[in-house]
Amino acid sequence: MEKAIKFLFWLLTLLSPVNGVMVTMVFLIVVDFITGSYASLKNSVPIRSSRIGHTISKFFIYNLVILAAFFLEKHIVNEVPFLKIIAGFIAIAEIKSILENYNAIYGINPFKALANLMKLTPLKDAIESLTKEDSKDKDKQQ
Repeated sequence: MEKAIKFLFWLLTLLSPVNGVMVTMVFLIVVDFITGSYASLKNSVPIRSSRIGHTISKFFIYNLVILAAFFLEKHIVNEVPFLKIIAGFIAIAEIKSILENYNAIYGINPFKALANLMKLTPLKDAIESLTKEDSKDKDKQQ
């Protein structure tokens, strides 16, 4: 028992720099699971065990990929931020899934809502003026 405790302590010490990233991924997976389950219940779609299994496999696979990226970055190619790149892609995929669940629950697409909000505010004018200035600069260069 004492050897197991020492091994566990050693393992946690080795993985401590990546704990924050792994906890964040677990949090996103849990939020995706909760919103997906709620969307299924609200839309009367049966919850299947295969979908729950998919969530469990995401938990293990995502964390293994994050660990692999961490060790690759730390011990082989430390010039490339593999951990941040891979964790960013995984986080974007999970956030996209959460927003799709939000759309299924409330019938509101957050991406379209943001685009419509940008069209209705003075931000639209600012964006248009920037694009006009960019096109004028390109014309002057030619």
